[in-house]
Amino acid sequence: MKGNLTIDNGNTSVKVAFFIGTQVVATNRFIRRDARLLERFISTYKPDTAIVCSTAASNAASQRIEQLAEQRCRHVIHLTHETPMPIRLGYRTPQTLGRDRMATAVGAWCTARRLDEACDVLVIDAGTAITYDLVTADGCFVGGNIAPGLSLRFKSLHEHTGLLPLVEHDGDTPVVGYDTETAIRSGVLLGLLGEIKSYIADLKLSHTNLMVFITGGDGKLLYNRLGDESIIYNENLAAEGLNRIQLYNQANNENQ
Repeated sequence: MKGNLTIDNGNTSVKVAFFIGTQVVATNRFIRRDARLLERFISTYKPDTAIVCSTAASNAASQRIEQLAEQRCRHVIHLTHETPMPIRLGYRTPQTLGRDRMATAVGAWCTARRLDEACDVLVIDAGTAITYDLVTADGCFVGGNIAPGLSLRFKSLHEHTGLLPLVEHDGDTPVVGYDTETAIRSGVLLGLLGEIKSYIADLKLSHTNLMVFITGGDGKLLYNRLGDESIIYNENLAAEGLNRIQLYNQANNENQ
């Protein structure tokens, strides 16, 4: 059976997934310069089509990834703001909108439609940067906010101060830090959790039927720390969104 390959060429790593219809069959993640793993993934699953979402700087490694998709798949979509998709972009500068934000927004909105057609959607993507994006129930990407991700916050304190150490998120996180390490860890992690809770609370004042999704490299960590069962965690949200965009375009082409 023919399948679709999704490639999310992000700031930190490359995430790939293989779908048959709407079902994810396999996923993988690798560093950008190791294109051999992508070639092996393609050889294993033999996708017929592919869709590429790139937020990384264009360089030889990124170009090699895109070339592999072009060489091995019958048809490839390179996602841009002009690509037809299930949602419409209400963003004032769609040409500057991150392609990963489009993908996760589509993934969250399509998932929400299966659960509750009347709800608005907030999607939180916790990667190198953390993004908060709002999509209305009728499928309009309104916009959102961008903030430093968890690792960036730790690194910034270390790199832009004279004496503060680089701290990891694992470890004791008291409400009041009792030494420099816990002061940094609690300040960064509890501060980010408070930020997320504040965004959700503020949006629920004007969007009372709000469904919240969280994804990204730090998504599971933050989801577990938030302890809010109404939030939906989905590690494959960007891949599912890319696949939905591919299916949407296939359906449009078949109807023409």
